[in-house]
Amino acid sequence: MNSISDKPGAALAEQLLKQSEADAAATPMDAVLAAARAGRFTDDRSFRLLARLWTLKRIMYYVYGGWAQGINLNEYPPAVAYLFGKQTHDESTQEMQLCDEILRRGWAPTQKKLFAHPYAQFGTATRTGSYIFCLRALANYPQNIRIAAHNLGPKVIELAWTEKFAALLPDEAMHALFHSQLAETRSHVLMGRFQVEKFVTKEVDAELARRLCAETRRDYLFFLEETARFVLGLEEEKAGEVTVQADID
Repeated sequence: MNSISDKPGAALAEQLLKQSEADAAATPMDAVLAAARAGRFTDDRSFRLLARLWTLKRIMYYVYGGWAQGINLNEYPPAVAYLFGKQTHDESTQEMQLCDEILRRGWAPTQKKLFAHPYAQFGTATRTGSYIFCLRALANYPQNIRIAAHNLGPKVIELAWTEKFAALLPDEAMHALFHSQLAETRSHVLMGRFQVEKFVTKEVDAELARRLCAETRRDYLFFLEETARFVLGLEEEKAGEVTVQADID
């Protein structure tokens, strides 16, 4: 029987997962959840949260569109394109769920109005913009590197805070919304592990994956920091600040 050391991709996948899980143990989203559980989550804060998450999900079309141009079916089996297509579909579904919940609650009368709402604007000179451009730059690398950087990086962190929201949010509708997204997000992490184990076989690719995964994790955590501050109505971070503490009033 082969050990994990005999499979470079398997060893790399395990390493990236552990690093991302360590970063996911405590994130700025803990402060948002703490406010909700303490009864300090107004409709405005709920709207801010869903609008900011919706903005990120809809901008992912821009990211995945760039990645799709670089999938070479002569280099990877059809399963790679299929899994990528499924992930793109999943993100689209989650984007629509967030939009539908905003419209259902009457925070925006139409999707067109939501696009124009200040809470749902995408700014390039923001943490959100930095994270999206970080992902977009992965179009310069093969699909195995992109998936390693994204699905075993930010997606692991996304799964962790989504699990907390799905289990602990007191608002039943929002609890159900995040719970409905768990299976898809979990499958993205599993897709990442599978593809890294199978298709990252060269040491140069492994080194690239480690570096790029660290960068995407960092920028995703910065996005969560910006999101938490926006939702809770806090000032923008000052130089040297990194995380929002869960006990902030």
